Amino acid sequence: MSNLDELSSPPQAALESQDEVGIVGQYYDDKTARLVRKYGPGPRIHYHVGHYPSSQTPLNVQDATADAIRGSIRIHQEGLLRYAAKIWGAEHRLSGRILDVGCGLGGGSLFWAQEYGADVTAVTNAPEHAPIVEGFARECGVGGQVRALVCDAMHLPLDDGPYDAAVAIESSGYFNRPQWFERLARVLRPGGSVCIEEVFTTRPHGADVWAEYFYTKPASVLDYAEAAKSAGFELVDDVDATSETQPFWEESAAWTKAVLDSDDTLSAVARRQLRISLLANQALGTEWQAGGLRLGFLRFELR
Repeated sequence: MSNLDELSSPPQAALESQDEVGIVGQYYDDKTARLVRKYGPGPRIHYHVGHYPSSQTPLNVQDATADAIRGSIRIHQEGLLRYAAKIWGAEHRLSGRILDVGCGLGGGSLFWAQEYGADVTAVTNAPEHAPIVEGFARECGVGGQVRALVCDAMHLPLDDGPYDAAVAIESSGYFNRPQWFERLARVLRPGGSVCIEEVFTTRPHGADVWAEYFYTKPASVLDYAEAAKSAGFELVDDVDATSETQPFWEESAAWTKAVLDSDDTLSAVARRQLRISLLANQALGTEWQAGGLRLGFLRFELR
């Protein structure tokens, strides 16, 4: 559930207590309108990085309008899901009953339902998002395939399974990993997959840059693998896509700058939030390019 928009200074550790989980839910409830402005319109709204194949010519953001940049961001966010689908073999692993854990406004849930016929339980800890997700699902004609569930990812209902797979798109960094994998082991069928797209740390400075802007510090792939192994999962896929996601930060920063330059109706508070966002996106892009953070796709199987 990575928010790639305006954010003030967050706590520096993973969110584990119920109070902290509630804070994150309230945070995303409060910023829904800003997320829709940057990543909308719906119904498939994503707020995660985009995938930019090296074979494609990038948008010239210097001459582009805010709307044009937003359009490019949206195309490449969908591209990230299509790339993930290819890596994870979605046609047979993500076409049954799946959990979309940390679903945000449901863009990924709708994607799996529409593109692969999945029956999706969209898990969110932001109460305001549940009716939005289900409304978008009805708008897309998949209202019977997408159900929103407001709960803590570490306390997924045990009587709801078994599921064929769980997907977490830039959301697992907020979870207590050992507890989450232990819970998933109880709600997935044997042989089920946990598919994770996430930002991973490769050096302390990269982790600090990420944590200065988001609500949690990224972990390493090894941290995930160890937590998963303890719960009975095996890491079977690990694909690095850092270089193909680097252009997202340039586009995200360019969109923010374009709005600051062109929108005279912004309040002083909104303008300050956007300036914070601009600086953070520029810093994250620098760290991405320097190798301080890694964007990866992991898949684990329950043995």
